[in-house]
Amino acid sequence: MTDHDHGHDHDHPSQRPVPADRPDLVYVSGELDLDSGRAAAIDAALRRAVIDPGGPAEITVDVGGLGFCDSTGLNILLRAQLTALSHGRTLRLRAANPQLVKLLHRTGALALFTLDPLPAAPAPTDGNTL
Repeated sequence: MTDHDHGHDHDHPSQRPVPADRPDLVYVSGELDLDSGRAAAIDAALRRAVIDPGGPAEITVDVGGLGFCDSTGLNILLRAQLTALSHGRTLRLRAANPQLVKLLHRTGALALFTLDPLPAAPAPTDGNTL
């Protein structure tokens, strides 16, 4: 068992990944990692949201309920953003937790997303401050 396994139900994606009345909003909750079994469902929901003809120019991905994200989840978010951009759209991440912000920052992917609300600036890790 890893430190992020807490007995959560990993096999079922969020019941409402894309609300019918809000095509500009996708909910992602639980854990988005290699072991969760949810990756394909979340990937498909995000893809549908960003390629939907006549869809909104900006899609908000509410990750407030996301407990953990690893490189599998990061790749899903990156693929969704790149697909959105290729369709003249963009993704905005809402309510990202510190773990996700840290993952985005460490991988250089933070610059590819708009975060809402903006997180606090990460503390310097090398002891050098300007």
